[in-house]
Parts: sequence; C-alpha cells; structure tokens
Amino acid sequence: MKKIVLFLATALLLQAQTISNSIGMEFVKISSGSFMMGRDASFEDGSKDELPQHKEQVDAFYMQTTEVTQSQWVKVMGSNPSKFKARNNPVDSVSWDDAKKFIRKLNAMEGGSKYRLPTEAEWEYVARAGTNTKYSFGDDKGSLGSYAWYDGNSGERTHPVGEKRANKWGLYDMHGNVWEWTSSCYTENYNKGCYKNYKVLRGGSWGNDAYNTRVAVRSGYSPGFRYFDYGFRLARNLR
Repeated sequence: MKKIVLFLATALLLQAQTISNSIGMEFVKISSGSFMMGRDASFEDGSKDELPQHKEQVDAFYMQTTEVTQSQWVKVMGSNPSKFKARNNPVDSVSWDDAKKFIRKLNAMEGGSKYRLPTEAEWEYVARAGTNTKYSFGDDKGSLGSYAWYDGNSGERTHPVGEKRANKWGLYDMHGNVWEWTSSCYTENYNKGCYKNYKVLRGGSWGNDAYNTRVAVRSGYSPGFRYFDYGFRLARNLR
C-alpha cells in the first residue's frame, strides 16, 4: 500500500510540473537557481561575446518544452509566414517584433499577461539543465545528432519539434532547428552595454554546424529582422 501511495504522489507531482494552455503549448516548471553563464575559456573555444563567464541567478518560471510550432502560430495569428511549411515544424521567418505581437495576442486570448520571451539568462539556464559543458549532454559533438537538427543531419530545413532527445529538464530542440529570440539586448561581451538595438538569439539552427549550436553561442540582430531559421519559444510566469 505504501508503494502505491508513493507512486500516486510522485505521479501527481510530475503532473503538476507540466502544464498546457488553450492552443496546446506545453510548459515545464523550472525551479529557481544559479549557474555560470557563458563559456569557460579554459576548456572551450568560442567567440568573445561568450565571455566573461559569470554567475547568474534565475527565479522560478515555466518554459515551453518545444519551439512555437506553425500550428500554434496560425491559431493565434491566422496566417503562416514560414518558409518550411508543416504543422508541427517550428514557425520560422519571424522577427523579434513578430514574436512580441504573437505574445500580445496570446495573452489577450487567455486573459492576463503570463506569456513572454525568456531572458537570455533564463534561456541558457534551461539549455544547460544543470551542466557546464559545451552541450547539454556533454562535450562530445559526436552525440549532437541525437539531440539536434543541425547542418549535419537537417537536409537544409526545419523538422517537427520534439523528435530528438530532450535535455534533462524535459526541453526539446534547445540545440538547432531554429534560432530562438530572447527578450534580452545583445552585447559584444557580458561586460558591455547593449549593442545598437539588437536582440539576442540563441541555440543555433538547422543551418549551423556543431560549433555554432553550443549552449554558449550567441547571436544578435535588429528586432525587425526576419530570416528563415529564426523562431522562438515562450516563457510563462508562475502567476
């Protein structure tokens, strides 16, 4: 009897950690914590904008388990801007401004202001999932194909979300498929202020090599810029 009670309690706990919304988006609860953001220059080569490595604190929130799909986008926006059209592929060819419009409409549909883009720190925190390696699964790029659509296996296009392995926190496609917009402004390194009005993209895409799908990799473009490997996933506030 004790084993049954324990099993049911565990099942209820796991259920409470994952929630869905009215258009089928799934979110996993991310506990608060601290981590070392950026690459460790002693063990990983990369760009100057990934430095210096520094400590960041993140408060608890929900993160979407996948990138926003084209089906989810159409339910909110009514049309599909994507180059690689397929219901369960990530929406692509969207700007930061487009993502913000989607969020405003979704919040209005559901009543409130729960949904937003993740900050850059939140994005890297969940992408690392408690690790400090080049990838969420370790340092060996030879395993990347099990977790990501990138230039080594993508066939030069996006693919349905959630087909590859999730990281330890239950998040899919944190490496590759499409670059993901964040709410943060781009900086030339972590000691400098915002560069122009650029916004940060993370994660790399189907068109990038293994080096450019590392967790620490950063990119930045103007908020109105669209490209066919740009997409996003949502964060959701606890309340």
